[in-house]
Amino acid sequence: MRISDIAQAAGTTPRTVRHYHRLGLLDEPRRLANGYREYDLADLVRLMRVRWLASAGVPLGSVSSIVSATTDEAAADDLELDLTALIDSIEAERQVLATKSSRLQEMLAAHRAGRPVSPLPPGLALIFADLIGTESDPAVRAEFERERDAFELVAISGAAPQAFFDSAARQLADERARDRIVNLYRRFAALRGHDPAHCTSEIESLVEATENTIRPVLAEAGILEQWKSAVPSLDGSTVSVTDLVPDQAQGAVFTLLLQRLGIVPEVSP
Repeated sequence: MRISDIAQAAGTTPRTVRHYHRLGLLDEPRRLANGYREYDLADLVRLMRVRWLASAGVPLGSVSSIVSATTDEAAADDLELDLTALIDSIEAERQVLATKSSRLQEMLAAHRAGRPVSPLPPGLALIFADLIGTESDPAVRAEFERERDAFELVAISGAAPQAFFDSAARQLADERARDRIVNLYRRFAALRGHDPAHCTSEIESLVEATENTIRPVLAEAGILEQWKSAVPSLDGSTVSVTDLVPDQAQGAVFTLLLQRLGIVPEVSP
């Protein structure tokens, strides 16, 4: 058989056969006087075995050892280990693909239902979309967008349990609590561009009001102690308050709030 014949018999192409030669999966056949390769039945059987294993998901790098093991009783233990490892690898990949498929299905369902495509729980994502969409003040709207982004960061990082988002959603869904929270955002937005030294009383007042609002949310979710040990980098070199809140007056609010909550240590004057 010529290379085209053996390739056709195996349901592949001459290029693939040559590739298997380069990988050492197929021995080079004898050559005729005219230089053509001449394949025999043993070559076809070997090629078919290689194709069969590859179609089952065996990486080409493992095919040679598995082909040998199937005809060598002494290598039976190695064959079992190799096949078990391949099955475990495929099962792990299947679980990853199942997770990706589930997330994509959730995104598609959200899009079809007119909801935001977001890592946040649907209810909270809708609340933020409503806050942003109905706010007429661009400065306050920008604060809502930044807060939504911060919540998404927490959701993606896995730094908070579902209870945290549920508690936040309940607060924002309650009309009176929502009005109070929106007012805090307005006050926070109004600080932008001011010298912290000239608005210390408003900073203190805003920190106290914000702490009273968010401490119950964190306590209900049971994550305050977790965050105390997990966010020391805010006081170090990994992430700074300036990175998160560039404005000086707003940064002062953020820093003092983290200190009051005990998430970062207070700095002695």
